[in-house]
Amino acid sequence: MRQKLFLIMVSLALIFLLVGPAPAQVKKPKIYISVDIEGIAHVVNAQTAAGQFDYERGRRLMTAEVNAAIEGCLAAGAGEIIVSDSHGNAQNIIPEDLNEKAFLIRSFPRPLLQMEGIDASFDGVIFIGYHPKEGTPQGNLAHTIWGTKFEEIKINGRVVSEALFNAAVAGHFDVPVILVCGDQNVVAEAKENFPGVETVMTKQSLGFLSAMSPHPKTIQAEIRKKAELAVRKIKELKPYKVQTPVRLEIAFKNIFDAETTAYLPWVKRTGGKKVEVELADMLEVNRFITALFAINNRT
Repeated sequence: MRQKLFLIMVSLALIFLLVGPAPAQVKKPKIYISVDIEGIAHVVNAQTAAGQFDYERGRRLMTAEVNAAIEGCLAAGAGEIIVSDSHGNAQNIIPEDLNEKAFLIRSFPRPLLQMEGIDASFDGVIFIGYHPKEGTPQGNLAHTIWGTKFEEIKINGRVVSEALFNAAVAGHFDVPVILVCGDQNVVAEAKENFPGVETVMTKQSLGFLSAMSPHPKTIQAEIRKKAELAVRKIKELKPYKVQTPVRLEIAFKNIFDAETTAYLPWVKRTGGKKVEVELADMLEVNRFITALFAINNRT
């Protein structure tokens, strides 16, 4: 019996030496996709809100571009993919048409607005359908976070777009932006601020309510290709970070909004339509803006 047991143990040892230990499991990249609608190809005017005659087309185009990005990520070996519907009421992406491999975050309010769900477990962030900041010349549907209220948002003295703002939120968790899709203004800004980032120009903005785009299938094929490239080189990219504490400045379009926001004891009014507040980090900044947005849109 002892001899038999000895032979079994020797056999197992030989097998282990020949085969070697089981290979360590490689972690698949976890990807966060934040999706707006104004930067989607062929969304120019009447495709952004329920009640507009062409809104359903906008939803389909938005969903198709997201699916293209998901397909590219999966082709590059991505694992978990979280999609954040980040436009309007955040119920635009058509759930049943979304790639079955992805999870979908829908509806507002939520603490981190367009970046809800982001944390340090992610390896990369993708922005789909992003648009230029408020006041951009030749910027189709240009605005910053809250088009009817905000004239300008500054972080530590710098005017930011939604792309820069949300990249800084991802940067809080050391997660880099790896792909940005939008008009020529969005692409130029991404290349300037996110070294090595992949981009897709979905449209050439001609004015606030006009733009020129290639065929949707052409854009979707490019997004698929660039998403795959972005995930494959994900380790080369660095997060976009801002210094803390963070000084947030908001210029409102209406003097009433600056006045009432400054009723908060930690908010300083710096002009007729301007306020300033210092917060610990980008998460606090995001939650502050989300609170303003949610309180004023409660129905």
